[in-house]
Amino acid sequence: MTIKLGEMLVKAGKITPAELDETLKSQVIFGGRIGTNLIEMGYIEEKDLAHFLSMKLGVPYASSDQLMALSPQVLKLIPEEVVKKYKVIPLGLDKKKLVVAMADPSDFASIEEISFITGFIVMPLVSPELRLILALEKHYDIKRETRYISVTSGGRRRAREAESAEPPPREPKKAKAAFTPSVEEEVIELPLLSELDDYGLEPAEELMQGNLPNAAAREETIRQYTIDTFSMQLAEAKDRDAIANLIVNYTGQEFDRVALFLVRRNVAGGWTALSRKKVVAGFEELQIPLDAPSVLKMVADGKSFYLGPLTDTPANTKILTALEGGKPACALLIPLLMMGRVVAIFYVDGGAGDLGDRVVDMQKLIGKAAMAFEILILKNKILMT
Repeated sequence: MTIKLGEMLVKAGKITPAELDETLKSQVIFGGRIGTNLIEMGYIEEKDLAHFLSMKLGVPYASSDQLMALSPQVLKLIPEEVVKKYKVIPLGLDKKKLVVAMADPSDFASIEEISFITGFIVMPLVSPELRLILALEKHYDIKRETRYISVTSGGRRRAREAESAEPPPREPKKAKAAFTPSVEEEVIELPLLSELDDYGLEPAEELMQGNLPNAAAREETIRQYTIDTFSMQLAEAKDRDAIANLIVNYTGQEFDRVALFLVRRNVAGGWTALSRKKVVAGFEELQIPLDAPSVLKMVADGKSFYLGPLTDTPANTKILTALEGGKPACALLIPLLMMGRVVAIFYVDGGAGDLGDRVVDMQKLIGKAAMAFEILILKNKILMT
């Protein structure tokens, strides 16, 4: 059995089992390869990662100097559209052997395709995902995701943690809101999927047979049937983006604008959003610093929901501009809490009803999303350790 990268690093004493565990969780929530997450979290240096990737895959690794100092003649060895499709970079040509850097040299299908297109025998070298992305941006102007812009490498997190011990946890305060329903601060206990009612029929069957007594009951049954379907789809979600899409598509049926923000370090970045049932293009490029006043900062600091109008701050204006609409009378934001911290923030505004009446339902929905992430984390641990 091939040893996993995480196991190799633990056995070599480069990371601890606890650090590997936290990294696997981070990978599920924020995506990317495990090596990228290890570097982001300050658990390993890029050069050490490259060395262990080389050991694991049995191929040499491309150094930073090799990737960043390439001539125009070398860069033309592979057509730009092929570079963009397969995320590979040519490093040189030795007779009929084309040396390329790639994140996964075991991707034989891609290697064969590149060989067919170029007419060369492809000799792959491994490169950490992060370094490869930086090189693609430099040489081919392929814009990197915002998460890769502020990555700092090498052990700084450990140094920070050693310098200042974390203070004792305090009871989180609720964010100030125009309206605060009398509900628990965090919805932890979630109801089971609804069981069959006294009719002994599935909701869809009830509707077909006309057995519901009135319109209100019929509307409630439709809603419950939908949330049950949503719950089952969440439980079967294969990755983080599938969870995000389920959330915004489900809530986008009811509200004018819905969005998810990822919280990393001191920045809330756009993940995915709908405005009046249409995907908001370029939303993933939105970056809201959490050291300036904004509704996102209030939710992240307080670790609780916010319900009310958005004050006139530059950051709030930036959020509303990105969501392609004017200032709403009321917005609802709910944090997605995992590992004791806010990792994402859910935003909704508009819709036909009173947002205050939907706080508990939306908290339950985000609670279900957190559970879906936990399922993915468990699956990831099984596959990666």
